[in-house]
Amino acid sequence: MITLIDYGAGNLHSLEGALDSLGFAHRRVARPEDAPSEGLLLLPGVGHFGAAQAALRATSWWDALPRRVTEGRPLLGICLGLQLLAEGSEEAPGVPGLGLLPGFARRLGPGVKVPHMGWAPVKPVEPGFKGPGYPEPGFPEPGWLYFVHSFALPVTTATLATAEHGRPFTALAGQGRVLGFQPHPEKSGPFGRRLLAAALCFLGESPFPEFPCS
Repeated sequence: MITLIDYGAGNLHSLEGALDSLGFAHRRVARPEDAPSEGLLLLPGVGHFGAAQAALRATSWWDALPRRVTEGRPLLGICLGLQLLAEGSEEAPGVPGLGLLPGFARRLGPGVKVPHMGWAPVKPVEPGFKGPGYPEPGFPEPGWLYFVHSFALPVTTATLATAEHGRPFTALAGQGRVLGFQPHPEKSGPFGRRLLAAALCFLGESPFPEFPCS
């Protein structure tokens, strides 16, 4: 059962539709004490880094997420959710991230329109995650995904895939049982949903029998 974290700063409807179409059971949860005791934690995010961090603190998720990762729960962040998993962002100087992935989000550019809104090619980086049913390194293949953002993590040791807008940046990052997408795979057509399904399966989620992982 996927816990879809509802802290007032995420695009939940499109994610719920994608999870339904892919056959993954999920539950929208506002506070950690109401979440299922097992399964993946899904952290979406839109808007300002500092406001989202404050909302996570107000709903008690900020302290709960690192504890649950330490206990072995998988965690997946999407868009601003990826940046919140990292060390911080220059969008909100002095406001820490969760520190579960390396790097500080930086403003995109120079020499390009910001925010970056639209499709961009995404390229896998070795070793990548190994999703069932996919060739090594697990990333299905280079493809196009949909982005809406002004900040992004640089390329780090945790980078699994990259994109470019004025400079190369991290499109997908992972370390242990923690993964994050900068683009919106749920809004990226068949390729994006296939990649989202691979990530969910890699993190231990099992879809309904009619939607196998492999």
